[in-house]
Amino acid sequence: MRPAPVSTADKTRFPRGARWANRPRRWRFWLTVAAGAVVGAAVGSGLRGPDPAQAASAWTPLCDLRARQEILDGVYHFAPNDDRQWLRLRMRAGLRLQNGRHLGEVLLTNEHRHYLTPDDIAFDWDEVIIERAFWSWQATDAVRLTVGRQDIVWPGGFLMLDGTPLDGARTGYHNAVRVQASGAAADVDVALIHNPKRDPVVVIDDLDRAVGDADETALAMRLVRGDWAWSFIFKDERDPDAQLPDLTTATFAGRCVGAFANGGAWHGEMAVQYQHGRTAPLPALAPAPDVRSAATGWALAADAGASWPLDRHWSFTAGAFYYSGQTDGGRAFRTPWGRWPKWSDLYLYSLLGESRAGRSHVAAWENIAAPHATFSRPLGGRLTVLLRASWLLAPEPEWSARGCLTRAELTAVFSRRLQGHLLWETLFPGAFHDGRYGLPPLADTVHFVRWQLAWAL
Repeated sequence: MRPAPVSTADKTRFPRGARWANRPRRWRFWLTVAAGAVVGAAVGSGLRGPDPAQAASAWTPLCDLRARQEILDGVYHFAPNDDRQWLRLRMRAGLRLQNGRHLGEVLLTNEHRHYLTPDDIAFDWDEVIIERAFWSWQATDAVRLTVGRQDIVWPGGFLMLDGTPLDGARTGYHNAVRVQASGAAADVDVALIHNPKRDPVVVIDDLDRAVGDADETALAMRLVRGDWAWSFIFKDERDPDAQLPDLTTATFAGRCVGAFANGGAWHGEMAVQYQHGRTAPLPALAPAPDVRSAATGWALAADAGASWPLDRHWSFTAGAFYYSGQTDGGRAFRTPWGRWPKWSDLYLYSLLGESRAGRSHVAAWENIAAPHATFSRPLGGRLTVLLRASWLLAPEPEWSARGCLTRAELTAVFSRRLQGHLLWETLFPGAFHDGRYGLPPLADTVHFVRWQLAWAL
């Protein structure tokens, strides 16, 4: 029997003895075979020699290092000890082979976290995993096939970006077969995806950490024609731990982009989602712990924004986003793979406080909407400052105020290989944080501070 899941927020881990014996062996076998096939295909293409129509074959080493310190003050998910401070170090190394029309890449990743507050959380080196292992073939000048563990990002990241939301910013991969084709009339992107709840291939150590809410199987398609992009994602979620009901979603979305004469740009995107579960529905906004309602219903999400220069230095961006919440007649939007800090690093931790039994709200953007405005300008040739304010709302049950969120960020480009930033976010909580979900009322200002340095070979 698999051990019961634990909190991902505090990085609590399973005993080191809970390794491959607690997962189906066929996953380890078949994914190991698949990873070997990908590497073999890449190496084999090199042995056959380069395609004369392409550049000569070349090996490229991959290596990067990212160091972060993050300080959270007053985040109510961690109540009553609501202060947190930790150091995070992510190390990645691998190889890329380009040979004619073939591209192969393998990337290993480790990110460990050292807690400074509270200091009684044991240090753990964490596991070394395969973040990327794919083979990509440029079949023709217009068609590319990619097979294996890869990053898939759609512009804006509204529906498609992070395939592993529960491990934070450590990874974002998908296990997929992807075909991309471009033509005179339109561009097409199709992917068949399977992301298991727990990574079945770990190189060193295996602490059995969940990287998603369920085993996910999906078909994702995107058609781009001119300024318009149309997408469809069919996704089936089945939790091997039986903490969540099985859920199938079909998400239809349209996105349009454009430009202003003065150099500005705008975009708008809307998604309509049909949800079908296999258990009875739960009461809307039930105060007691519960799992996600699995009833059949519809959900909505939207994002729009525009940016333009104010003068030679300052630029201004204004926009708004909306994710539906659960009601008697509607469902909370279940973003396919848009669970990343798109709107706020601080607030994704606050959303953890809205978790229910078996349902972790790590960056789960649902029942939330906000208008927002951003000013930015470069400072010299290496620094850029950004100032943003958002007024957060909870559409259900009655458009309650979540609060005012501010963000101040200074980014620095020291060289082509070395970059960094300093980030400070604050939340002035609103009436929505009145003590629901069994937590104390959130009345004081919440702070999130982070510095980061990132180096890449």
